[in-house]
Amino acid sequence: MPTLTEKQIKNIYKLCNSSSIALDQLLAFCLDPDSGITIEGLRQAGYKKIDLLEAKYMAEAEEKIWAASQGSEENLAKYIEMINNGKFSTAHLDEAKELLNKLAWERSQKSIDGLADYIKKIEQGAYPRAHYSEAKTLLGELAKDLEDKEWEYAKSSGDLSKIMSFISKCEQGIYSTAHLAEAKGAAEITHWKLCQSQKNEAMVRGFLKNCEEGKYSNAYFNEARVLLDKIANGALIDDWEKVQALKPTYEDWESGNGEKKEADYRTALVNFGVKYARTPTDTAQKYVGMASEERQKLDIDIEARKAWLEIKDSDSLLDFAGFIELYPFSRYREAADAKIESLKSDLLTDMKRFPFKYNREEMYRYISTNALTMRELVDESHVLTDRAYSHIKEYPTLKHEQRDLKLSENQTPQSEAGNTDIFFFGVPGSGKTCLLSGLMSLDGRLGFTFDPRGPGGAGGYAQELQNYARKSKLPAPTDKGVVQVIDAKIKDEEGSLRKISLIEMSGEKTAKFAAMENATSLQDLGPGAAGLFSNDNNKVLFFVIDPTNDKDIEMGDGSKIYLTQDQMLRCVTSLLNNFPAIMRKVVAIHIVMTKSDTLGDFVDQDTISKLLNDQGYTSVLQSIKDLCEDYGINRQTGFKVGLYPFCVGKFLPGEVYTFDETDSLKILRVIQKNTVATRLKGRSFGDKFRDFFNS
Repeated sequence: MPTLTEKQIKNIYKLCNSSSIALDQLLAFCLDPDSGITIEGLRQAGYKKIDLLEAKYMAEAEEKIWAASQGSEENLAKYIEMINNGKFSTAHLDEAKELLNKLAWERSQKSIDGLADYIKKIEQGAYPRAHYSEAKTLLGELAKDLEDKEWEYAKSSGDLSKIMSFISKCEQGIYSTAHLAEAKGAAEITHWKLCQSQKNEAMVRGFLKNCEEGKYSNAYFNEARVLLDKIANGALIDDWEKVQALKPTYEDWESGNGEKKEADYRTALVNFGVKYARTPTDTAQKYVGMASEERQKLDIDIEARKAWLEIKDSDSLLDFAGFIELYPFSRYREAADAKIESLKSDLLTDMKRFPFKYNREEMYRYISTNALTMRELVDESHVLTDRAYSHIKEYPTLKHEQRDLKLSENQTPQSEAGNTDIFFFGVPGSGKTCLLSGLMSLDGRLGFTFDPRGPGGAGGYAQELQNYARKSKLPAPTDKGVVQVIDAKIKDEEGSLRKISLIEMSGEKTAKFAAMENATSLQDLGPGAAGLFSNDNNKVLFFVIDPTNDKDIEMGDGSKIYLTQDQMLRCVTSLLNNFPAIMRKVVAIHIVMTKSDTLGDFVDQDTISKLLNDQGYTSVLQSIKDLCEDYGINRQTGFKVGLYPFCVGKFLPGEVYTFDETDSLKILRVIQKNTVATRLKGRSFGDKFRDFFNS
């Protein structure tokens, strides 16, 4: 079985519960170590038949794993562990134990350490005692031959680790105690000389510890203590610690003792500086400098105190990061750091669960102020990818990465006769442009291609959208009252080339229309809308809905219209119902739910239907179904509207994403199916049969 691509693996995990992938096929993938599909991966993906799959896997995998494990002690040990855990049967248990013992015995004969370890494991019951006497005898013979040689080598090397290794073997009984006393003396001398030459505090402390535990004599104990004191600048550091004990804390200021402690602390810093100002050592001058810095910090604390009182009860991590940026050495620094740490975990979790809550500017502030580090955002929490982190640093706002999209100059856009017209409706910000961006990126798939110089006039717009998807950038807003018509072609399921027009209706005009009283004209939906709806072409209607937008629709002129997305959609369907001649040309009606990754990992039509009902779309869905029943639309689904989730890619906080064609390709397939559909009335049985699978 060939190795699967990363994309194929992701799709298999995503679709593991669908009827398109059988259990036996998943089993075959799991049994192939190179496929990339594992039992644990399917379990994490929520595969419903995981217990049955695992049982079958274990039944078939047992013999394979047994065969593969016979040449390795490590693999044999794992195989025996799986038997003991009930994963496999005991059919090969005795044979596995014998083989493991055989391999361990063969390996152990090659070195003293190996033999010692083998004997130890026999005594612990890990191996049978069949070779115990032989191993003891062989260990004794090897030890006798090597003991003197190893001691002479360790002694002459002057290497403390080698001497300590020899002592350890004596104490374990591998070697005799003939050279033990001499070895301990050599270790003490070697360790002490290293302390004198390297003057390392940790090394000296280790030497003193060995003296205190009886591993060394006390011959150099006092000298070692004097050396440690010199290394640690004991008197100076002790004085500094006494000064620091006077430093006022956050709690001191909260309790009202701050001013007195600050005065005492300032006096102590001055006295410390005077005492050690003429001490010539580097360490002394370092601490004198630190005392001067502390006095400077005290001077800025008055201003910092005012700022702290304004933010101390805030729940915004950025407030505290900004405070630290302005007052890095204030007395409140520790408290600000503590607040950041207390907020950080919940913030990172929230970012991962709700990436749409965090816009570009906010994420840039987290990064630029170092309130959240790359390690925290990328390496530990995986909130961002490396690319996303770098992208936010390069483009602090969306305007930095966006340029105005080229709009159609056609005042009365038209669709050529014989095309299938694909309409996309939605309020401003609903995601229509992102949806079209994803579709344009599929140029060449399913025979789909758009004409950059087509008569509809939006070819340049389509090219810009294609570039945004290819670079995983969000396109700029396009709601300027313009209806965009993209001329394109696509092969239907029988391979015939069909001409289509992708028509993006103005979100701004749609919102204004929905707010009109007694609106009756299709032209109110935008320039050229009446002509596009009144032509003789078949039509497919897509209503694009953003599930995260539950706000009132805001007009382009800044005024508020107290309508929501479902109310806007209801107004449009009401208008269309007044034009039966147009509705008889409608092949299908679908709803696309954008930003579907905000709805969870697995989104299907049932999930969308429930969400729409919860958000008040029950009346709208019924009105669309009534339209479908009246005009024979969506017959094969019982006249219900098609519901499709859509996300242009994997979205992360900061309005960055990694493009993924999966959902775009699904929408393109829906368009492909609908390009061959026409009204059932007056058509042949073959045409009607094909139409049954459309929409």
